[in-house]
Formats: sequence, C-alpha cells, structure tokens
Amino acid sequence: MASGNGIMSLRDSTVLLCGLILVLVGLLSVAFMRPDMDVDFVWFAILTALLAVPLVIGCMTRRLDVLDPTSIVAVAYFLYFVYAPIRNLMAHDSYFFGKLIMPLLPLGLLYLAFGIVGLWAGYYSSRLARRVASRMPGPPESHAGAVPYAWIVALMAIVAFSAYMRVAGLSWERLLSLGQLGGVPTAIQGGAGIDQGAFSNYLYSTLDWLTSALMLLIAFARTGRKWLVVMFLALLVVYSTIGFRFRVVVLVLAPVVFYYLKTQRRPSVVKLAAASVVLVLLIGAIGLGRRSFRSGSSVESGYISVTSSSATFENDLDLYQAYLAIVDGFPRDHDYLWGSSFTYLVIQPIPRVLWPDKPDAPVRTILNEILGSDATTAGVAYPNVGEYYANFGALGVLAGMWLFGLTMRAMYEYLRQHQDNDWTRVTYAVALPFLVQVVSRGYFVQIFQQAAFLLLPLGVGMWFCRRRSVSHRNGILGERQPSPVMRP
Repeated sequence: MASGNGIMSLRDSTVLLCGLILVLVGLLSVAFMRPDMDVDFVWFAILTALLAVPLVIGCMTRRLDVLDPTSIVAVAYFLYFVYAPIRNLMAHDSYFFGKLIMPLLPLGLLYLAFGIVGLWAGYYSSRLARRVASRMPGPPESHAGAVPYAWIVALMAIVAFSAYMRVAGLSWERLLSLGQLGGVPTAIQGGAGIDQGAFSNYLYSTLDWLTSALMLLIAFARTGRKWLVVMFLALLVVYSTIGFRFRVVVLVLAPVVFYYLKTQRRPSVVKLAAASVVLVLLIGAIGLGRRSFRSGSSVESGYISVTSSSATFENDLDLYQAYLAIVDGFPRDHDYLWGSSFTYLVIQPIPRVLWPDKPDAPVRTILNEILGSDATTAGVAYPNVGEYYANFGALGVLAGMWLFGLTMRAMYEYLRQHQDNDWTRVTYAVALPFLVQVVSRGYFVQIFQQAAFLLLPLGVGMWFCRRRSVSHRNGILGERQPSPVMRP
C-alpha cells in the first residue's frame, strides 16, 4: 500500500520501525554472545540507532517520507559502516593492503558517531535550511522550449563524448555492445579524471548530460515517449560498459523518484524491498562484468549469477577500511591536509601543460600516505568522512557532516517550496540518488565536478525557460498597454 500524500502509510512506517528494533536486538545479542567482538557490536548498535533517528522521528510524527534525503543517506552509511565490517569480522578479514585495520574499528566508529550527530544537527536546522532554499532562484512556471533544449543538450553530449572517444580509442559500437564489438580501446577512463588531462576529462564528463536530457524529456515530452525507453536502455548499456556504477544508480532511480514526486505517492515497503534487491543485483552484475566490458573479453555464460552479483556488491561496500587507515595515519604519521583537498578545486581546471609543477591531486596524496602506491593504482576509494578527517581531524568530521546535513535539508526544503513544479521534481530526482556518490567518494573535487555536469544542464534549462517566459509575458503586456493619447 502506497501513500497518496507524499507520506508513508502508518502500516509501512510500523514495519520499518519493527525492522529497526529487530536489527538493534540482533546486534546487541551478538555483542553478548561473542565476547571477542562485544565492543565492536555495541558500536554497531549505537551507530545504527543514530542513523535511525530520522526514521524514529518520522514514525512518531507520522510524517515519514522515504524520498527525503535522510533515508538514502542513512542506508548508505549503514551498509558501509555496519553491514560491511560485520561481514569482514565474521570472515576474520582484518587486513587491508597489508595494514591491520580491524582494531581501529571502535575509534573510527566513535568519530563517525560524532559525524552522524553533526549530520542530523545540520539536517534539522530547518529554519536555516528554509532560508537558504528561499534565496535560491525559483524554477520557471513554464516549460516552453524545454524539449528542444533537452535534445540540444543530448546532441552536445554525443558530439563532445565522441571527441573523447576518438582520443581514447573507443567507439559507440563498442559501448553499445558491452565491449564485445569495436576493437580494443587505447584508453579507458577508470580514475574519475585523475590521470586524464583537464580538457579530456571534461569531454568525458559530458556523458552525464545524457541523463539530464533524458530526465527533461521524461518530464516534458508529450510525443514520441516510446523512444525514451530506447534511450534509457541505450544509456544503461553504455554506463554498464564503462563501469561507473553511480551513473547507473542515478539513471535507474531518477525516473522512479520523479514518478512518485509527480503522483505525490510513496512506495510501499514491499516495493522498496523489491527495488533494492533488483538494484543490488544490477550493480553487482556490472561490477562483476565491467573488467570484461572494458577489455573486450567475452563474458562466459553463467559467470554472472544472483550469487556472484550479490557477492560482488558486498565486496564493493568495504569503504570503511580506507577510512580506518586514514584515522590511523592522520595525524600520527602525517599532518592534516588543512583544507587543501577542498581548495584543489581552484587548481584542478589548470592544464598541466601550462603548469608542469602542478601539485598532485589530494586523493593521491591521501592514499599514498596511508596505504602506499599500490592502493592508488588499484583505485581504492574512501567515504566523505575520510576526507573530512584527513583535513581537520574529528572536528572536521563534525563540521563537514553538519554542512552535508544542512545541504541535504536545503535541497529537501527547496522541493517542498516548489513541490508542484516539474523542473524542481526533475532536479531533485537526479540529485537524490547522487547523494550515494557523495557519501561513498570522499574526493570533493570529483564530487563537485560530477554534480556540476549532472545538474548544470538542468539549471541552465531553468534559466533559459525563465527568461523566455518573462520575455513572453512582457510582450503580452506591451501589446495590451493602451496607446498614449495625444493632447493638443
């Protein structure tokens, strides 16, 4: 049963709350039964309870909205910092790139607990968030010209990304065949632009414009909608071939979120569970096959299965390991970065050709300092709290998470202030699933760039339609204004 007013039904809220209680009881039971892991599991229970604060508040006030940012962010932190370490503890997997990290769990979870407190403190600063949202430019009331604009954005993305493919030795034939056709590429974008030149990196990132264009067409196109299914499936195949799973998450979830916002309904617990299972298997399958997709080798029949896909998904949750290594290495062995990983945003666009001594990306500095060059080469990622800690320690975690929470609430308040506007719904539908990437990739420059390429086309489209509607309205008023009377 789905709620028709944007709020979950009382029955579904009760089911979620009962599920939370069962999880907490299970964690505390293990703590009592396994003395060797009691401290860790007590911290898991504390962290779970802190992450569940919005759920409890929503159930108590009967205003639980699973499409507010707290739900997807809380689930992400739970998977990364509760489920994943439990899985490794049970498997006695305590090392990460030769570093013993499991004894660091209590300290790392302590810092994270402070961060979660800061996250909800920022999110529930509703008065400040509403003030921030109200000062943001409002969406246009008209969508005249939105469809042609979306097709222009899509065409620009295809041209720009084709230019990148020419340099990288890729082809559309290859991308649309899961790497099975079109020859072996000379380069694959596998490091979020770290190893690429700035211009090449930006050409590659224009691929995200296709998601924005698709969402605009879903929202505003009235004819030829069957072709949108073809466009969606083509994008899904391309993103799967490249292997950047956050693009798949945004692509799959954005239309669903838009649908529920448009109809002012919310999915039931059963639908949420079913969608979660499908998304987990899809992401796991992409992770399992992306090496074959990228290299052009064939994927053997039976290689990708439910079991292997779910196992691959679980293996990709181990972001807490790099975070614990950061907590151990800063500032004991290495001084804090003191904001340099954030200010690198100013340096990033400068081509290395113009600045041969340009400093290396902070993501490399962090990984090299704590784990060595092998981790950097392997593409190890760390969550956002890791970057906050590497820059300013525990206070950085608290402050960074507070700002993150405030940003989330401002985003939600903007939706509530313009909830009947399709421009707002499209923007929110794209931004909400992208929060998973914000949580899981603690490299501010990368996150800023990815968010800009996803959301900037939507912002420009709103500006274009706003200007167009103002000009049209002024033209009508000018036509209606009476001619001046000539006086003798």
